[in-house]
Amino acid sequence: MDVEAVLDRLMEAGVSVWLDDEGKLRIDKGAPEEIKQLVREHRQELIDVRRAQDFMNRADIRIIRLPLGHLALAYPPRTDMDELRWAARVLKMDSMPLVINDEGLEWISPENWRRRQVARIFEEYRRERLRKAAAEAAEQSMPRRRRA
Repeated sequence: MDVEAVLDRLMEAGVSVWLDDEGKLRIDKGAPEEIKQLVREHRQELIDVRRAQDFMNRADIRIIRLPLGHLALAYPPRTDMDELRWAARVLKMDSMPLVINDEGLEWISPENWRRRQVARIFEEYRRERLRKAAAEAAEQSMPRRRRA
């Protein structure tokens, strides 16, 4: 039985497993003996899954949709790449491409990103026009020398 099937069985039984502060796997007190035995048999896999989930949450790793519709794991700069690859492998997400999220903790939709890009381009264009207008005004205000 793989870890996904174990997690499904736990969910069906309404039983939670978690890691305590010392990193030990804990299970609900009222769990049936059959479920406890299942957890004992798959203890290390469950610990790895919970550690991987904790890392993904702590490191602000997100699943994003790329422009062509594919999914990718977005990670902030300064993420421990070895741990990210390990967590992705444990959670069976290692086939997803990794992309850097350089927006900090701000996650924006593709539509908002497009709006920001248009606004940035417009602002650059506006500044360039103002610079040219100021240069033309300065040039016109300077007296011209006549050639003799």
